[in-house]
Amino acid sequence: MHHISIVSLLLASISLALFGLGLAQPGVERAAGTHKVPLGAHGRRSSSSQCNGYSELCDRQFDLVAFPTTHNSYAFGDNIAANQNYDVQQQLDDGIRGFMLDLHNVSSTTLRKRDSGADPYLCHTTCLLLNDGPFTTTLKYFTTFLEAHTDQVITIFLENDDSFSPATIQQSFEDAGLDKYVYTPTAPNSNGTYAWPTLGEMIAQNTRVVVLDDRNTNTTEVPWLVYDKDYSVQTPYTVGVGSSFDCSLLTALRPLLVMNHFVYSNYSVLNMVVEKPSPDTASIVNTRQSLVDQANLCGGAGMFPNFITLDFYDVGDLFQAVADINKVDYTNTSLSTDFSSGPDSPTTSGASTHALPTALLAVVAALALFLA
Repeated sequence: MHHISIVSLLLASISLALFGLGLAQPGVERAAGTHKVPLGAHGRRSSSSQCNGYSELCDRQFDLVAFPTTHNSYAFGDNIAANQNYDVQQQLDDGIRGFMLDLHNVSSTTLRKRDSGADPYLCHTTCLLLNDGPFTTTLKYFTTFLEAHTDQVITIFLENDDSFSPATIQQSFEDAGLDKYVYTPTAPNSNGTYAWPTLGEMIAQNTRVVVLDDRNTNTTEVPWLVYDKDYSVQTPYTVGVGSSFDCSLLTALRPLLVMNHFVYSNYSVLNMVVEKPSPDTASIVNTRQSLVDQANLCGGAGMFPNFITLDFYDVGDLFQAVADINKVDYTNTSLSTDFSSGPDSPTTSGASTHALPTALLAVVAALALFLA
């Protein structure tokens, strides 16, 4: 456990002295209900005869479906730490159905701090670097989307960096009105298998949100908040630019496979090398062929890839590749949602909230990673 109070003071001093700025705050507003340019040509309302946009998926078990997924879904915009170009609302309308969210204590003076009872915020590595605002705000967008589109199933992966308690996370879901949609799995079998319902059954029962947390779970206290490694396994997520993807597993085989398909590039600052997202290579990494090739590697090893996880999902062929993996004919499944009925306050781009220049952001990242 490394404290960064000195680092915080250093960064504040640099900011104030050179740029007249403070620490990162969630602040660049975007009017609720407005959208950036969607991927699909036409938004539509959901159809009761379809499940996640395809009638063929309704009779398939949850673990036999591939879902378009974003890595660090909340981290978007003009920031060295941003993994996406568009916010969660746009991702939902474009067809993303798996979301990775990192929970932090916004007032924490350490990189790893136990839950202090404060509300979780969505931040990347540290809220000094990228702060996208309260967790509950984003959850409300999920609620608005699911209320508008009753044939959609989503999955939320929580990277619970500051070890928020199950009760704190449950309260966030309740405050957002999302708790009424959660699916509660039973315990996996002793061999790690689990009998998942079909998408159609989840939709009929209105249990359309699966939530997996990477630490500090207690299914006696909150039954639907399950430990991710009991139900899912990931392929490597530290793949450098120019390296190839494989289907090796980071932990023991589990029913759900997260197929990570993104790369990082190196950024040098203060004689340190920082790994950062690589938007410049997305057009190469996110091709249909590249995605299907990795999925075939997994299939050849007897594993079905469920969560096809990308940085900069809007570049390349994610949705076409997921259709190939699901063995359905690709169709545009983009939707149109009025998010103005969601949170009272407009969403913020944590990735754009800083006037901090790239070099200073890199200093933050370097110091954060160095002390982690």
